[in-house]
Amino acid sequence: MTKHGAAPLVVFDNVDKVYDGSTKVVDALNLQIEQGEFLTLLGPSGSGKTTTLMMLAGFEAPTRGTILFDGAPLNNVPTYKRDFGIVFQNYALFPHMTVAENLAFPLRMRRESAADIETRVQRTLGMVKLDALKDRMPTQLSGGQQQRVALARALVFEPRMVLMDEPLGALDKQLREHMQLEIKRLHEELGIAMLYVTHDQSEALTMSDRIAVFDEGRIQQIGSPRDVYARPQSTFVASFMGENNRLDGTVQTAQGHDVSVQITPGGPTVRAALAGGTVQVADTVTLMVRPECIRLSHEDGAANRFDGRIAEVVYHGDHVRLSLVVDGVGTLVARHPVSETGTEFTPGDIVPVSWSAQQMRAFAGKGPSNTSNGD
Repeated sequence: MTKHGAAPLVVFDNVDKVYDGSTKVVDALNLQIEQGEFLTLLGPSGSGKTTTLMMLAGFEAPTRGTILFDGAPLNNVPTYKRDFGIVFQNYALFPHMTVAENLAFPLRMRRESAADIETRVQRTLGMVKLDALKDRMPTQLSGGQQQRVALARALVFEPRMVLMDEPLGALDKQLREHMQLEIKRLHEELGIAMLYVTHDQSEALTMSDRIAVFDEGRIQQIGSPRDVYARPQSTFVASFMGENNRLDGTVQTAQGHDVSVQITPGGPTVRAALAGGTVQVADTVTLMVRPECIRLSHEDGAANRFDGRIAEVVYHGDHVRLSLVVDGVGTLVARHPVSETGTEFTPGDIVPVSWSAQQMRAFAGKGPSNTSNGD
């Protein structure tokens, strides 16, 4: 991350991107990327995250607004003059060149000396642990190895910043998770800024210093992974960043961020924490509580305590996923670690259910009730 008080490396100043004269893909974007940080743009397809990266890279031009890099406008600077390494999902390796030749290519384009090229290629291959494969062709490599080559080529000329657009999307789950840690290791080792685009919330949580959640061309929330996941500021962010149980309710009392809400229609009253803004008595709110926050016990200090009937049990290896029917509340989803005692559950069992007021978020307005959204 940048030192306290240092100027940001990249600034998007009120940037729009419009296609076909009417379709606004990016809408009044104001964003700063700090020196040395790992910032992830996260959102569904069509949310504007990739277009934002493409404008920074120079493949797209802003319709309105200014992009600054190290204090200087980028709008009229061609892509090849921007000091960025770029990694795409399809790798874009030269099939007729060896691994070493692929890495040497951007250095030759910059007219580096032969000795310097050899030194940098060897050093960068060591970083990504591909020293032994330098003479292979891309077709002789696995998908993970090809992605390492693409990443090494983006790093070999020592850019000020690396841009990555869904770089791990073509890999299987295990390899993708391994590469996430490798990219994060390289970021920490090199200390350069990285801008990463993905639609995978677990990937964003694993790798990022900050996450900017996009929807409909705008940043809905930006912050640390913990803040965005644990303290979402909208129902969209809460739903997109993992699974949530949703309920509708009517405010009974409100004191600061502490609210009591009656589940509608005619259900019990629960306590929750208001997610920003203000509400008044009789206002409608959407309540959300994550499955991992629901405990199968009546824990001391838990403001919300009920009994639930197990409707379904699904085994996931490290946890079981339970569907619980709670009278007056509806069906809730809970996750229970299998490492804990009492993990043998049977449909029809009655179990204690509880969660704290701080773990239930209340959002002004009404949303879908008694549903949960997958990861």
